[in-house]
Amino acid sequence: MPRRGENIRKRKDGRWEARFIKKYNGEGRAVYGSVYGKTYFEVKRKQTEMLKKLSENALPINDHEMTFREVLFLWLSSNKLKLKDQTYAKYTYLIENHIIPSLGNTKIRKLDSTAINEFLYDKSINGRLDGKGGLSPSYLQTIAFIINSAVQLSVKEGYRGLFSGEITKPNKRICKSEPDFLSVYEQSVLEQHLLSQPTERNVGILLSLYMGLRIGEVCGLKWDDIDFTAKTIHVKHTVERITNINANQNDNKTILVLCEPKSITSNRIIPIPSRIFPLLNRYKNNRGFIIKGKTYEYTDPRVFQNSFHKCLDSCKLRSINYHSLRHTFATRCIEAGVDIKSLSEMLGHSSVNITLNTYVHSSLEHKRKQIELLSSICGQ
Repeated sequence: MPRRGENIRKRKDGRWEARFIKKYNGEGRAVYGSVYGKTYFEVKRKQTEMLKKLSENALPINDHEMTFREVLFLWLSSNKLKLKDQTYAKYTYLIENHIIPSLGNTKIRKLDSTAINEFLYDKSINGRLDGKGGLSPSYLQTIAFIINSAVQLSVKEGYRGLFSGEITKPNKRICKSEPDFLSVYEQSVLEQHLLSQPTERNVGILLSLYMGLRIGEVCGLKWDDIDFTAKTIHVKHTVERITNINANQNDNKTILVLCEPKSITSNRIIPIPSRIFPLLNRYKNNRGFIIKGKTYEYTDPRVFQNSFHKCLDSCKLRSINYHSLRHTFATRCIEAGVDIKSLSEMLGHSSVNITLNTYVHSSLEHKRKQIELLSSICGQ
C-alpha cells in the first residue's frame, strides 16, 4: 500500500504510476514527470532512481532553481492534513515572519548548516519582532524543527544532496526563568475571595487552582463535561486564539477556535475536589459553556485572564500569570504527598519527567521541613 506523500498511485488500466518533480518553470511552479511499472515496488524503484539522478545533476533539475521559501511551503502543504489548526497556524506564522525574511531567498542547494545555525543564534539574541531581545528557547526549538523537517523533505524529493553538517537545536532549559507560583498564604487569601463570591468566573479560577486546568481548558469547559454522579470533569476541549491565515486586509489577524486539547494525554478525566463540588452543583441545571462569552458562546482566554488580574487586585495580591495557578496546584500536590504518577495524569502530561521538570517547585518552607527530617535521623 503506498504511503501518503509518495506520489504513487494505481491507475485504472492496472499500471502503477509514480510522479516526481523534474523542474520548475519561470514562475516557480513544479513541472512533474512520471514513471510506470507493473507493481508498486517496481515503480517505487524507478522513482527513486530518477530522484537520485536529479540530485546528482545527471539530469537538468530545473530552469528556476528552487528556493528555501518554496521548500518551506511545500513542507507545510504536505503536512497540513495531519496538523491541528492551531499548530498549522503557528507554523505558518513562524515561517512567514521569522524564517523566510532571513533564509527564504536562499537556493536550497546552497543552504548549509552553518547558515542555519547562524540564523538560529541571531534569533536567540535579536529575534523578537518588537526588537526587545531574542526569541524564547521553546520558539527556537520549533523553528529549528521546521527548518530541519523542510531540509529533510528537500533531500528526500531530490532537490538537494545530503546535509554535511548538523543543525543545532536550542535547549529549552537554557535561560529559562523559574515559573512563579502562589505561596500558601497567597493561595489562602485568593481562595477566601473566590469562595466568598462564587460567580461562574471565580469558580473557573478555582478549577485551575484545585485541578490544574489550563486557561483554555477552563474557557472550553461545558456543563455536559461534568459528571455530577461520579463527581468528575472530562477535559476534552480548549479555546485558543490563533493566527487568521486566511485574513483579508480588513479582517482580524487572529480568531478564536474551540478545538481538542493540545495532546492525547490532555484529554483526561479529573476527580472534582469536595471543597468546590457544591459550587458546581449550584449551577448544574445550566447548559452550554460554564464561562460564557459576548461574541462567542465561550469566553476569550485573554478576557478571562483580565478578570483574573482584577481578582488579584481586589485581594491586593501581586500580579502573576494565570498559568501560575497550574504551577501552584502541582506544587501543593507534591507538598501534600500526592504520588507523581497520579499528578502527571491529572495535569495531562505524557510522562512524569515533564511534571517533575516543569511544574513541580518546592517552596523554601517545604525544603526546611524535609531537611529537618534528616536532622531527626542524625540526632538518633
